[in-house]
Amino acid sequence: MGIEGWPIPALEADVPAVECPAHVLQWIDALPSEILDIVSTVAQNGGGIWVVGGAVRDVCLGIEVHDIDFAVSLEPEHMMQIFPDAVPTGIDFGTVSLRGEEAFYEATTLRIESNYTDGRRPEQVRWGTSLSEDLERRDFTINAMAIDVARKVMHDPHHGIQDMERGLIRAVGQAYGRLSEDALRILRAYRFLDRGKAGIWDFDFELSEALRQNAHKLKVVTNERIWMEWLKILNGRNVAKVVEKMAHDGVLDTFLPGNWASQHVLLSALQHPYVRDFDGLTRFALLLCETFSIEVDEALVGLKLSKKERNHILDLHQRFGQLPTTSTSSLRVFRAVLGEKAELHLQLEVVTRSHNLSPSMGGSEEKVDDVYALLEKLENLPPLKAGHSSLVDGHWIMQRTGLPKGRALGKLKTWLHRIQIERDLASEEEIEDVLCSLHWSEENYLDWPVLQFPE
Repeated sequence: MGIEGWPIPALEADVPAVECPAHVLQWIDALPSEILDIVSTVAQNGGGIWVVGGAVRDVCLGIEVHDIDFAVSLEPEHMMQIFPDAVPTGIDFGTVSLRGEEAFYEATTLRIESNYTDGRRPEQVRWGTSLSEDLERRDFTINAMAIDVARKVMHDPHHGIQDMERGLIRAVGQAYGRLSEDALRILRAYRFLDRGKAGIWDFDFELSEALRQNAHKLKVVTNERIWMEWLKILNGRNVAKVVEKMAHDGVLDTFLPGNWASQHVLLSALQHPYVRDFDGLTRFALLLCETFSIEVDEALVGLKLSKKERNHILDLHQRFGQLPTTSTSSLRVFRAVLGEKAELHLQLEVVTRSHNLSPSMGGSEEKVDDVYALLEKLENLPPLKAGHSSLVDGHWIMQRTGLPKGRALGKLKTWLHRIQIERDLASEEEIEDVLCSLHWSEENYLDWPVLQFPE
């Protein structure tokens, strides 16, 4: 350590240094001691170390920094020696994870990459010692900056700070070549357009043209990588404007079914106030509401969504266009079946009907005002006296009916459960009164009502 516990300067970068803005200096001064210890250890072993990537971008923008990544001049094997408890998370690519008290910090050796031939990965990666060359291989200028913590200076050879001040996304070097190296950068470019509360940025002309010309190259990117970036875009605050631009530029057509450049009405639905509170999966379901279910399923499987993610979207999709009646009993069943998704479903119906969308599953003819009325009635619907769980089980029913175990018994239990929900019954005695009034022994159990929505 140097003076008063501050780390001694590590190897100096081969990139001109610039002064840090005042708020960046404040961030550096507030760094935890474990960061300073990492910097000191690398310096004492003759290496260079710089904070790089999203942390630099976010601190310059005044956004809270969640993850801190380092670029180092020491090779990964050397890093493992001087940090014995490090984890070799991506050692073949030069990355080790350094343990802190409450976090891991990725440290990646400076690299020199050879030509990209498949639009996904370089033919060869070699370790380097040049920060300048390492920053030159990065995608956009706002991601090609570094901070020297010990010296309290920045390195910004591609003028990322200036681009941030202009609200501009610009490629490092020649845009067409940068996108050709790794086509996933196409989706990353659109993700970086969304600046949250600060609104939407712009592409510079060269990058804008390169994105449209290279959109088809997304087809060589693995679906898992596409889904990760697409979900981040869907979760963005300004999703409507970003997705509209992606549709206009022909990007959505490369991984979603349909011709999106002409879907003006559907895309405008993302601007509805309710959509601001939807998560990315729900927004995706909304975008697919007019797509046939078989195509939706194929698209979700193709993008490698998890089973839980697929089920969330498919459940929403199959219910588009369906509404409960205005009766209290119908709303009780609706709420019992959908649970926390009951309000969400009605909000989605407000959005689709406000924009005159035509769900592929068809639907009822109620207008948007009718859905607002249902939302109000649902909000004021009292909780059930006995909750949503069935008051009686199969054994209780067997004792009173003589029915053996089997499908009929299960169907009768479901029928009684539905009546319990519809009438807000609160005791076994009330259920027994209902059972005595049903002609269950005279009817085909396949016709008995079930607890479901839609009917």
